[in-house]
Amino acid sequence: MTDAAPPPPPPDRPSVFRPKRGLGVIILGVIAAGIVGSYSYVAFAQHEFGTPARDEIPASVRASPGGYRSFHFWHSGYHGGK
Repeated sequence: MTDAAPPPPPPDRPSVFRPKRGLGVIILGVIAAGIVGSYSYVAFAQHEFGTPARDEIPASVRASPGGYRSFHFWHSGYHGGK
């Protein structure tokens, strides 16, 4: 077996100064991680804060022309085509 050649010496250049992370960066990182983590928990758990009042809209109102999410709202006339 042959031995591998030793690696070449590093180039003769000065080292690059890299500042250390300060306390402010660490604190902001922890706060950002907390906000994203809490938002993710609430989103995955489907939790709603408070008790929002929800009313049932009758089907006759929903399906009437010009009503809430009616067929006529989404499809109102000719839209082109072949």
